[in-house]
Amino acid sequence: MNKKHIGGSFFDDVKKWEKEDPGFRVRVNEHIEKRMLAAMLKEIREKEHISQTELAKKAGVPQSVIARIEGGTSKALPRFNLFNRLLSAAGYKMLIQATKGGKRVQVAFSD
Repeated sequence: MNKKHIGGSFFDDVKKWEKEDPGFRVRVNEHIEKRMLAAMLKEIREKEHISQTELAKKAGVPQSVIARIEGGTSKALPRFNLFNRLLSAAGYKMLIQATKGGKRVQVAFSD
């Protein structure tokens, strides 16, 4: 039996959307970054047994800010200073690291 595929694949659709809208890939990447930061914040908060409300009080921000970050409903990526403040309130330090071969450069944000 010879079956033919009717219609394109999801990946064909993505390629089409990228051609039609140059900002499409940028928005997809930003969405992925927001989800990664959301997952990190939630994981840290849960490991430390801190509620959103408690973390918000410690960081000096409304609880809704944390809910938007964790829920992925924030319109923009959280700024470094906000994310660092949230991590610091949970007892963590934010570290950005770049590596190339055996070389490493890192920046640690202060509280």
